[in-house]
Amino acid sequence: MTTVLSNIIEHHARKNQRLVSLEEDLALAKLEEEKLKATIEALEKEKSEMNARVALMERKEAKMLFLSLLEAKMEGFQIANHPGTIGGFENLNLTIPKKWVEIPMFNLEEFE
Repeated sequence: MTTVLSNIIEHHARKNQRLVSLEEDLALAKLEEEKLKATIEALEKEKSEMNARVALMERKEAKMLFLSLLEAKMEGFQIANHPGTIGGFENLNLTIPKKWVEIPMFNLEEFE
């Protein structure tokens, strides 16, 4: 009879040990999940900042292009609109990247 009780107690002790081990694994998994969430948030913030920098650089490129076109016009070049150009240089057959075509023209006051 004591052997049966001893076996039952041993069996429950092993079950409890496995349960404790699973709870520890769950706690570690939750910590890892929190770390991953923090990493994802940091990466999303970095992506947003990089997108903002890219937009700023594209705007600066567009401003430089606009100033170049303005300067060329002031120097007497004939400026005409051609497909794939922003007011392309008719005399020089200069083409401009398509993404710049979508950028609206600027006021000169923005550059002063």
